[in-house]
Amino acid sequence: MFAVFARYRGRSTRRAEHVRMSAEALSSLEGVGTVEVSGIEELRAAPTSAVGVTTLVLALLAAGDWAVGIGICPRGQDDEAAIAASAVVGKGGKAGTVKTRIRSDNPRGKTCAEDIGAAFTLLHHVISRRSPEGREATQLVRAGYTQVEAAAELGISKQAINQRLAAAGWHAESAGWSLAVHLLEDSAKL
Repeated sequence: MFAVFARYRGRSTRRAEHVRMSAEALSSLEGVGTVEVSGIEELRAAPTSAVGVTTLVLALLAAGDWAVGIGICPRGQDDEAAIAASAVVGKGGKAGTVKTRIRSDNPRGKTCAEDIGAAFTLLHHVISRRSPEGREATQLVRAGYTQVEAAAELGISKQAINQRLAAAGWHAESAGWSLAVHLLEDSAKL
């Protein structure tokens, strides 16, 4: 039903090793499932839920070196979703971009695919402008820490963690996260 394809576009001189290590790390994310290496610089995964897709795509966007394709086949054919995901990236792909292709006869499919891409573009804009302190704060809150717990973990005040989260666009990321999940869920019903 869902498939994610990513092509590494970074500058690592040890591309194959970087891609392999990325696949291992991404496979450990909750809801993502197994991320497989496909070729020297490509990853493939078939998350079973919209949350898993969003988790994986945001992790790839946060890394900043990946062109990402999402394939959606509402009829539940994983092979078609995987083909759609790799085809939408094409032979190149630009780092930090997310494109979506929905295999459906529904005329709304193209618009839904564009909306999903737009939601991830906005999310990428928010997360790519974070300071290291902002990334640190948002990672803890995303992992389930309360602001008080995150502040204690970082050895700062609750007010300081609140300021870091505000500067990092945490509320915009939360809203974008929900939007992306809902758009993916809706597209799976086309």
